[in-house]
Amino acid sequence: MFFAAYVGPSMNPTLCEPEMMEIMPYDSRPLCVGDVVFFLPPEGDQPVIHRIVRVTPAGISTLGDNNTREDALLLQPKNIKGQVVAAWRGQKRRKIAGGLQGRLTSHWLRWRRILDHGVSPLLHPLYQALSHWGLIARLLPAPFRPRVVVFHARGRDQFQLLLGQRIIGRYEDHAQRWQIQRPFHLFVDGSALPRQQDRDKLNRQVLTERQRTMNHLLTKEVWHNLVLADGSHWEIAAGDEEAASIVSQLGCAMQLRGTTGAIRSSDYGKPCRLLVEVDAHTPVTDCYVPLASENDGVVACILSPSDHWGGPHFNLVRLSLVFAREAQARGGVLIHGALAERDGMGVILAAPGGTGKTTASNRLPAPWRSLCDDTTLVVRDSQANYWAHPWPTWSRFLDGGPGGTWDVQNAVPLKGIFFLAQAVEDRVERVGPGHAVSMLVECAEQATMFMPIGLFKEEIRALHLERFNNLCALARVVPAHVLDVSLTGAFWQKIEQALGVGH
Repeated sequence: MFFAAYVGPSMNPTLCEPEMMEIMPYDSRPLCVGDVVFFLPPEGDQPVIHRIVRVTPAGISTLGDNNTREDALLLQPKNIKGQVVAAWRGQKRRKIAGGLQGRLTSHWLRWRRILDHGVSPLLHPLYQALSHWGLIARLLPAPFRPRVVVFHARGRDQFQLLLGQRIIGRYEDHAQRWQIQRPFHLFVDGSALPRQQDRDKLNRQVLTERQRTMNHLLTKEVWHNLVLADGSHWEIAAGDEEAASIVSQLGCAMQLRGTTGAIRSSDYGKPCRLLVEVDAHTPVTDCYVPLASENDGVVACILSPSDHWGGPHFNLVRLSLVFAREAQARGGVLIHGALAERDGMGVILAAPGGTGKTTASNRLPAPWRSLCDDTTLVVRDSQANYWAHPWPTWSRFLDGGPGGTWDVQNAVPLKGIFFLAQAVEDRVERVGPGHAVSMLVECAEQATMFMPIGLFKEEIRALHLERFNNLCALARVVPAHVLDVSLTGAFWQKIEQALGVGH
C-alpha cells in the first residue's frame, strides 16, 4: 500500500483536493470495471487517477468522473500501479467504491451531467436576454446591488465584484472584460462597471497614498520588530490610531520589541515592512493576506474596526497570518499543534481541537517546557533545517477573554511531530511520510482557515499546493509518530523514547 495526493478536478466529486489517496497494488487481483485506478499513461510521466469503464483484449479504457470523454490512450495492466481504495482528510478515512458499486456511481454521475447539459441550452437564451436588458439589475434596491472593490494579489491590484460577502466576478486583465458567475449577471449593470483605464487610475492613487503613509511612518520611526528563524525580519507599523492599538496588542501578545528607530538593514538584511490600517468600509471578504515577497518587501494590511465582525480576535489572527503566509512562501507552514521543548529540542503535539493538546501540555514535567498549547509556526532556514516558533492562542482573545503572551521569537529546532490520540494506555508508533502528510494537511488547514479569504479559485489552489509541497518536505525530514495518551500515564516518556533522550 502507498499514499499519493489528489490534485485537479477530473475526479470530482469522488475525489477532491487536498485529499490523500490510499492506493492498494493489484498484485494477483483482477482489474474490475468501476475501479478508481492510479496509473502512468504510456506516453507520459505524470500519474493519473481515473475510473476503469471498459476492459477489452486491446486494452483498458478509463474516464474521469467529472469528464465527458474517455481517455484517448488504452492502458495495459502494467501501466496501472494500484486501486484507490480510500481517501484521507486528516485522520478521517472515506472509502472509494470500486467494482459494481463504482460502476453504479459512475453511471449516476454521467446521467447527472447529461441532465445538466440538456437543461442549460434551454435556459441559456433566456438568461442572456435578461442579462442584456438589465431589467432585474435596475429594479434591485441600491443596498442589495453588487459592489466593486479593489483586491491585491500577486503583486497587482484587481477589480472584484461582491454581492453581500460573496465574490461573484472579477475583471480579467488579459481579455479586458468582466467575468461574472452565473446567475449573478442578472443583478449587474454592465455599463456601470469600471474598466482597464479606471483600474490603472485607481492603482496609481492607491500606490501613491500608500507610499505617502510609509514615508510618514519612516520619518516618525515607530515600529514593532519580529525576527524569525528562516532569516526573515519584519518591521510592523500602524497607519492610524485604531491600528496602533491593534499593533500594540499584537506586539504584547507576541512579546515583540518596540523601537523608536527603524533597525538598520545591515543588522538583519532587507526587512519586510507591514503597514496596518483600519478601514470601516473594508468587507471581511476583501481582507486578503498580502505577501511581502511579491511587493518588494512592503505590504499593507487593511483591517475592519474592532467592533465589527470578529472583533479584535479576527484582526489579530489576520495580522499573524501575514507572517505565516510569508513563512509558507519560504518553505514553512503553520500547524495546529502545541509546542514543547526539552534540552533544546522541540516537538509538536498535533491534534484536532478538543483532543487534549492543552491538557497534555500542562501535564509535562520538568525538564520539559510547554511553549504554546494551540498553534506552532514551522519555518525552514537556509540550510533546510526546521525550526518551530510558539504561536499565540488567539481564541483566548475572543469575547474579552484572558488573552496572554507568548515568546514568539523563541524558536527551537524541530525534532519530532506527535499526533495525539486518547487511549487507555500510553503508546507511540512511528508513521511513514505519506501517512504523516495526510494528518498534517488537516492540522495545517485548521491553522490557516482564514488565509484563502479574498482569493480566487486558482490562487487558492496554488496556495494549497504550495502548502502541501512544504508538508511533504517537512515529513521527509522530521520524524512523525502517533502518540496514544492515557489520562494518568507518563506519555512524555514515550516521546523521550522516540527521540532517544531521557531515561
